[in-house]
Amino acid sequence: MAESAIEPPEQAACQERAPVSYSPAPAEGSSTAAREQESKQAETIVWTPGFIVVFALTLGLGLSAECLLTNGWLAHLYSGNWPQLAHLGALLLLWLVLLVRGRTAWARLGALFGCLWACFEGLNLLFNLRSQPGAVAYLNASGNLSLLGMYLCFATERARAPRWDTWFFALTLVGGSSIVLADYLLTAADQRSLTTVANAIAALALWLALLIWWLRPACWRLHPGPTFLCGLFPLIILLLSIPGITNSFNNLFFLQVADLSLLLGGLRILQAQRVLS
Repeated sequence: MAESAIEPPEQAACQERAPVSYSPAPAEGSSTAAREQESKQAETIVWTPGFIVVFALTLGLGLSAECLLTNGWLAHLYSGNWPQLAHLGALLLLWLVLLVRGRTAWARLGALFGCLWACFEGLNLLFNLRSQPGAVAYLNASGNLSLLGMYLCFATERARAPRWDTWFFALTLVGGSSIVLADYLLTAADQRSLTTVANAIAALALWLALLIWWLRPACWRLHPGPTFLCGLFPLIILLLSIPGITNSFNNLFFLQVADLSLLLGGLRILQAQRVLS
């Protein structure tokens, strides 16, 4: 009986090592949880393959269409207003979709300003009011101010820097008002009119639309794509307004390129809103 109560050394050693035996179950569970977390993070990526294909096709086919439309105008198949009206129609449709599908109040408000801008520009092209400088000046001022409002909503939606934005918008408000007043006072007394003020406001609105995107570091850091594409539109318009810088053929082509850049920027903003849903 005494001998049977004594355990062999090998059996005692196995019992002592039993509590520290290795169990692979926790490691498998943690790796599964890590894979699920990575899959959830992958679902929030903005640049989905489908959007990249649509974006690339729009860019490539759009540039090809600009060349064809410009050559068709050069061959006197139609007037130069119709290609621009086609671009405005595509942009108006995009802003309407963004107005319906937008997930934030800033995006919807920006889309509303975009619809107003497209309407003002379309009225200018449809009625061809070149013989009435006053009406053209008022439409240009209204359209450019609508463009500025659209850019202000889109640029400040998810790229806010309180201290920088406070100084930036304060300086632009004071500086812009001073520029318009100085332009009015420096104009000859016999040429001063509301048309002069409207032209100054239209030009200033384009400059501010460009600066809102390109002079705010938060825009370049958080959404560089819309910053570059949307900033190209007012830049091209301002460059084409310089007298003698280009001819009518290149002028029409680059006006269409400006509309295409705005269309691509709007597509990128719409994709960002879809990701938020």
